[in-house]
Parts: sequence; C-alpha cells; structure tokens
Amino acid sequence: MSEQIIHAIVLRRRDSGESDRRLTVLSEERGKIDVLAKGARKGGSRLAGVSDPLSAAVMNLASGKQNLFITQAQPLHSFRGLRTDFERLSCALALVELFAAVLPVDEPVPEAYALLALSLHHLESHAKPIVALIWSEVRLLELSGFMPQFDRCVATDRQIVEGEPFLSPQAGGYVSDQAATSFTDRYRTRAEVLYGLARLSDFDEPPSNMKFAAEALADLLPFWQHVADSQLPANETAVREFRHA
Repeated sequence: MSEQIIHAIVLRRRDSGESDRRLTVLSEERGKIDVLAKGARKGGSRLAGVSDPLSAAVMNLASGKQNLFITQAQPLHSFRGLRTDFERLSCALALVELFAAVLPVDEPVPEAYALLALSLHHLESHAKPIVALIWSEVRLLELSGFMPQFDRCVATDRQIVEGEPFLSPQAGGYVSDQAATSFTDRYRTRAEVLYGLARLSDFDEPPSNMKFAAEALADLLPFWQHVADSQLPANETAVREFRHA
C-alpha cells in the first residue's frame, strides 16, 4: 500500500463498524477527503484524540482497495478554546459544516486549508466570535466562487436605494424591488446589513465589531443552503442561538 503524509483538519466524523470512525478532513495536500480511523472508538486508541471535529493533525495515510486509512497521526492543534466555550464551539462547528458541504472532493485547495486554520484561530480568540464567523463565511464564499453581490442589484447593477432591500440566493445577491418579483426566494433585510457584508471583503482579518451581526449571519444562511443544496443543521442552530441571544 502506498503512503502519504498530509496536514489535515477534521470537518466531521461518523461511526463505522464496531469501533472505527470515518472522517471527512480538509487537507493542505489533497483537499477534502474521507479517511478511516480504525479502532478510534476503542478506549485508549492512539487515533481517538485526532478523530474529533476541529482537530488538526499530521496524518500518515495508506491506500487500501476502497478506503484511505490513517496509520499514524501527530496532533498539531486541538483548539481547546473552542471546546470550552459553547458560543465559540457553535460557530466553529457551523464553519466546518460549510467547508464540508461546498468544497470539491479530492481537489487540493491550499488556500482553503489556510483559511480554515486561520478562521479557527480567530474564532478561538476574537472578542465577538459571531463577527469572526461572518468574516470567515464571506472569505469562503469568495474562495469557492459563490460570493453574492451585496451592494449592487444583480439585475440592474444599481446601488441599493431601499432601506429594507431584497436578497435572493437564486439571483445571486441584492435585487431591487422592481427586479425582485422574478425571484420567489427573495426576502427582506436591512441596507446596513448588506453594506456591512460587502465591506468585509476588504478586511484581512475580522473587524472588532459589526452592526446587526445576528441578522447578517441569518442572511447568509439561505445562500449557503442554495449552494450546498442541503440542510445545514449546525448553521441553522447557530443562527437561532444568535437571534435569541
């Protein structure tokens, strides 16, 4: 069996067989892939600590007939600050759910791995983790090629004129009242939210604060659901939690 060493962050895990775990990881070298951690659910397993979501590790992989197996793993970062704070953990799980949902399989995207690692550090340390999450989501939208047009109408290219403009995932962003009638998935938001989302692209790191952050996070969710073409339970939970905070 051929072997490869990768630097990876665990996006999600599923139980497999009696004691194994099947992991979806984002690696610097191979992009998003599925790997099998045999025996990871057994007490004292050397792979147990690196098979949890949000774990970062150097992994040795062996290729079997149908699966990639982890043969060795050296932990790099456990992001302990995320695991001891419910709000930060909720944000981090929502973010890795998006990476798992929208990135292509087995296509190296080193920029995506770097963005995820940087984003998790920001979520661990930022005074307002929701702001770090929104910034990370916007950067992922840019990187994956799904960035909506927030500050100009996608149909007319005119700037926002309404105080409560429409957004439409089907259209790809802001649509004026006149153009919005063509899109059944349209919904209202605040102009201030759209201006804030549009400006985030100019920041190399999350800003210290963001007005209407809970509304901005909620406005992004339908776009992710449209891109992923699936439900996103961790993101839906995060939106509910911040809306009722």
